[in-house]
Parts: sequence; structure tokens; C-alpha cells
Amino acid sequence: MEKDRIDFVLMWVDGSDPEWRALKDRYEAERKLAAPGDADANGECRYRDYGMLRYWFRAVERFAPWVNRVFFVTCGQKPDWLDETNPRLRLVNHAEYIPAEYLPTFQANTIEMNLHRIKDLSERFVLFNDDMFLLRPVESSLFFRNGLPVIPCDLAVPRWIGFSNTSRLVLNDAGVLKISMDVEAQIWKNIWKFIDVRSLGFVRAAKNLTSFLVNRLYIPGMFGHLPLSHLKSTLEEIWQRQPGILDRTSRYKFRTDDSVNQWLVSAWDMIAGRFQPANEKRMGRYMVFNEQNLDEACEVVRRQKYPQLCLNDKIATKDTDYCFAQVAKALGDILPDKSSFEKS
Repeated sequence: MEKDRIDFVLMWVDGSDPEWRALKDRYEAERKLAAPGDADANGECRYRDYGMLRYWFRAVERFAPWVNRVFFVTCGQKPDWLDETNPRLRLVNHAEYIPAEYLPTFQANTIEMNLHRIKDLSERFVLFNDDMFLLRPVESSLFFRNGLPVIPCDLAVPRWIGFSNTSRLVLNDAGVLKISMDVEAQIWKNIWKFIDVRSLGFVRAAKNLTSFLVNRLYIPGMFGHLPLSHLKSTLEEIWQRQPGILDRTSRYKFRTDDSVNQWLVSAWDMIAGRFQPANEKRMGRYMVFNEQNLDEACEVVRRQKYPQLCLNDKIATKDTDYCFAQVAKALGDILPDKSSFEKS
């Protein structure tokens, strides 16, 4: 049944493509809008092809065969080995769904906040970046339960969160929620979800209760660097309720401090009570890998230690080619066989 279908959405860019780089360079002046001092906001690591894309598709086919379709979202790029004839694959060019006045774009926020416009995308979908991998068989209940998105539920005790672009996005998302709904009343209405010890564990549940009693309003924790489950109708609702901030976010060519991101969609569902609570640590792991912890990262992959893994490089990662090659080798050890998404 259509209402039971779950699609995967994968965003990808090949930052080494000379035509794409030339276009990006034309808009390079927009970089001045990025967060001061936050070199990662629009750095090379945001556009780098990890060389591990084929393993993402192999993992989906092997570990999540229940997925309805994969929507592969790019600016028109595609790897040579990808089999476009696969009936479960849908290639989506930015120009097919993002309004023309927002293009070209060089930031994920525009791509994410317009996904509801993709034709035939299911109501329930899971959004992946190309550095997020399934490592072992998973059930659909990892992402949706009783028709609702499974969301890492983390209210934050007040603390200094710094001046990074990511921190500003968190605060912007919270601000949009504050002017859109009665956050305190909504949390009280659904308080049992925020303190569900069975789903969250005692420590996280206690932290959420403490945070709410201290703050009396919503200060979100970050929703992490793992795939997030979304409802297409929630994106449509946010566009209806707050078109100004989404329009402004979508018009920027690069990441800026006064934007919002897909965490707003998760936060909106969470405060509205349209979610099932989860502890992110039970869903997977996020690793910033470099030369120092490369062996650990490869071991996590080979042992299939978590259901999901996000392997993220930063500007501190020096020898990226070597690091990516080693991780790709580890992924190849657990996923040696071609998938139907690859040409024979």
C-alpha cells in the first residue's frame, strides 16, 4: 500500500567535476555569507566525492531490501557505473524539483528543504548523505514505527554552543518553532515520549526532563549525523506556515548563519508529537575520521558494529585519498558483490 511505502533519498555531488567547479567558482563571492571562522561551513569537505558510493547502494540492497525506491538527487551528475534502468532507482536533477529562482545551489539546505516537491516521492522517506552507510540488516522500524518517524529525542540543557554554522542553524530552527507553535504546551502534551526510558535509556530521559523543567521551552539538541526519517507532509506544512524563512534559506547559494536545515523538519514533528522517540547511540554512530582513528573506523565497518555509520572527514583530515581508500577497502570486505544498481 502507498501509505506503507518508505523511500530512501540520497544527495550526492562530485566536487571534482570541472564543469561543476567552474559554475561554483562564478558564485564564490557568496562565501562571505558563511559563518565567520567556520572553515567547514563551505569547505572542500562539503563537496568531496568519497569514492564509496557503490557501497552505499550495495548496502541498501543487501541490508534494507524492503525499501520502495531510491531517489538519487544530484545537479545532473551521475557515476558511470550506475544502472539507470533499475526500476527501484529514480535519478532526480535539482532542476526537476527545486524552483528555478533557487538554482544553481551549492548548499544542502536548499536541496533538503524542497524535497517535498519531488514527483512520486513517498509520504515517508529517509534522507541520507553519501557518507552514511548501513552496516548490517535493518528493519523498517529503525526509521518508522506506527507510521511515524523515529527521531533521536534530545532536549539540551542550556550551555554555550559556540559560533559555528551548525550551532546557528540549531538556534534558528528553535526560533522558527517558537513562533510557530506553543512549544511548552506541546511538550507537556507529549511528555511521555520525551521521557520514555525504554526507548531513550534512563540518562537521556532524565536529561530531557531536566532540560524541559529548567528551560520551559524548546532548546534542541542536534539531531546528529545519521539518516533522518521525514514526512513529506511536514515539509509542506512548514512551507505553508513559514514560507519566508524557507524562501530565504533556499535563495542562498552557500551555507549561511541565518538559514534553517532539515533538523527543523525533525524538530517540528517532535514538538507536534508526530514521532517515535529513539536514542541516537542505539541507531548508529557518527565518526569524524582522520589518520589517527582510521584503523578504528575500518574496524567498526568490518565488525559491522552498528546498524548505521556516518564517516565524516573534516579539514583536519590531511591524506584524504589514503583514508578514503582504506575505508572503501573495509566496505568492500563486507559488501564484495555488485548490486543491481551497478552495470553488469
